[in-house]
Amino acid sequence: MTNLLQIISQQQSAYQKQGWRLPIWLAGSKAFTQQQLSALEPEAVGYWLGQQAPAGFTLLSAKQKQQWLGTECDLLVVDARDAVDWDLVAASSGCLKAGGLWLFVTNEPGLWRQQPNPAAKRALPYPLDAAVYTGLFKQFWLEQLQDAQWLQLIEGLPAVIPVLPEAITTAQAELPYRTAEQHQAVAAIHKVVTGHRRRPLVLTAHRGRGKSGALGLAAAQLAQQGKTDILLTGPSPVAVQTAFLIAAGLLNQSYQQGQNQLLNGAIRFVPVDVLLAEKQQNTVILADEAAAIPTPQLQQLTDLYSRLVFATTEHGYEGTGRGFQLRFQSYLQQHCPGFQKLHLHQPIRYQANDPLEQLIFRGFLLEQTDSVITAPLQPKVSSYPIKDLLLQPQKLQKIFSLLSLAHYQTDVMDLWALLDNPTLKLYTLEQDQRVLACALISFEGELDAELTVAVAHGKRRVQGHLLAQSLAFHCLQPELATQKMARIQRIVVNPSLQMQGLGSQLLNFVLQDLQSQQYLVGTSFGATLALAKFWQKAGFYPVKLSHQHEQASNEASVLMLHGEQFQYLQQQFSRQLYWQLADKQRFLDPALALLWAEPPAITLTPQQITELKLFQAGLRPFDLIETQLLCWFNLNYAKVEHQTALLLVQRLWQKLFMPKAKQNLPELCQLLHL
Repeated sequence: MTNLLQIISQQQSAYQKQGWRLPIWLAGSKAFTQQQLSALEPEAVGYWLGQQAPAGFTLLSAKQKQQWLGTECDLLVVDARDAVDWDLVAASSGCLKAGGLWLFVTNEPGLWRQQPNPAAKRALPYPLDAAVYTGLFKQFWLEQLQDAQWLQLIEGLPAVIPVLPEAITTAQAELPYRTAEQHQAVAAIHKVVTGHRRRPLVLTAHRGRGKSGALGLAAAQLAQQGKTDILLTGPSPVAVQTAFLIAAGLLNQSYQQGQNQLLNGAIRFVPVDVLLAEKQQNTVILADEAAAIPTPQLQQLTDLYSRLVFATTEHGYEGTGRGFQLRFQSYLQQHCPGFQKLHLHQPIRYQANDPLEQLIFRGFLLEQTDSVITAPLQPKVSSYPIKDLLLQPQKLQKIFSLLSLAHYQTDVMDLWALLDNPTLKLYTLEQDQRVLACALISFEGELDAELTVAVAHGKRRVQGHLLAQSLAFHCLQPELATQKMARIQRIVVNPSLQMQGLGSQLLNFVLQDLQSQQYLVGTSFGATLALAKFWQKAGFYPVKLSHQHEQASNEASVLMLHGEQFQYLQQQFSRQLYWQLADKQRFLDPALALLWAEPPAITLTPQQITELKLFQAGLRPFDLIETQLLCWFNLNYAKVEHQTALLLVQRLWQKLFMPKAKQNLPELCQLLHL
């Protein structure tokens, strides 16, 4: 009988010669797979993804994901016999070097397909139990990879040896560069710094192409040349750790996780909000994972700074940058017509056409299938229970591509939840077999009365019921949590077709369908003025705003409900928001504060009006009339010119100290009808 070691000895040298990784599917009984694995010993660095790692292997856990994400190994075993974390499967694959072995180990295929997956716990809503519930992802995975280029050693069947794909010869690079393309990227970054001002560089790549390394190499070289104000930024400090690690290596400096500067601050991390609030002088700004930075902030960075590099992952388990390109690129074309674009194709740890990468892309639908349409729009609305999409894999690919194309948050966890969570449903707008827009709905609520009271009192939390839990706890409306609810998780339109009413058209259909079935409909998203106006125009009312910003959108998260019957909750929310503006919501967009907050109405006395008129004439100091001006603004804010109102919101409602605005207040108030 053919065994694992025989297959490896027969095939590995051919893959090593091509600079590829060797993927193997090992399946069978526990006794069979254990016997095959027992003879396996990692020659150098061996990683194990599963519940328990044998001697000689390093166990990869979700908690240490950021530590091992940028590391390398020669052998990677994915032990999926008892449980499998699909997010980690996709993430860890990038650690394997050229010539390495990737072993995917399962029980007998028919049995494994029907087994529950305990690791799906974080993808399933209450009361589903991952220990007994069987989702659809395993079935999808096996069907996607029926014709994949991987070796198959399945108990009782002859080994399947695939035909090797055609090799692609790529240019070699000299150290410190990993590829010729990375060298080209570093040169392009230098040109941003030394060339004409206001010519940013947009650097895109699939995962593992060395874009973050290019930022680190360029930063180190610039520092060696004497530049002392190189600023790295991103959605979080974690996003720039690879760049810091690479820069530290080139500079022969030690680097520890979380360290946010090198060479006494010559290279340092600065959050985006700080860059916008306190303009840095004579700096070069290198932004990594720029797709996860809200577009308005990217636009502000472009307006404030002259030498910028925006790097982002085009797609992969950490998200997508395609929507970023389409949304932000048009802004750059208008404001920086000389901006440059560079896309990295060559992987740094293996050669192009790598069978494992193709398997991962295929298994997790990471290949983009753009659906741009130029014909007159006459779309048809469709809806799909998720299980039906398994019978239409091409349609599922198009829908997930659209989710990835139009939204920077989409990742492997989304696909996993989409297929394993039975409470999800999709609506689409389609034309000529192309998906133009889609909406993802989560069915929630219908919690029993005793549980809702426990949630309202902070004694229980239930997974997968964001609407019900927020209404019960934050809004103290436990009786609403007993109703059946539908949360619009995401509504996306192909970026090339936006601003043509497709989103509103799809949303109207979704609302009609859900409300005909007596669902309470709501949504939650990172609050921006444009999105808030879109949802309010559709009849949604804000009822809760988070005090913390979402990690993905860098915005406060707002919860909105559809229907006039929830106006009382909006009024409660608006009155509470006013008092939070000087505290927990001090940094909320003042335009959203104007849109949502409801200040108390206090009538001014004739004496107070006289004092305000003296201030308006420059005969009374601001400190003596601040309270009177606040009361007047609270009565009249809706009538004040918009830009003036925004400044007064920041100074009077949010108590932000703005020297320029304070100096200009008398002039501003001359425009007011006191």
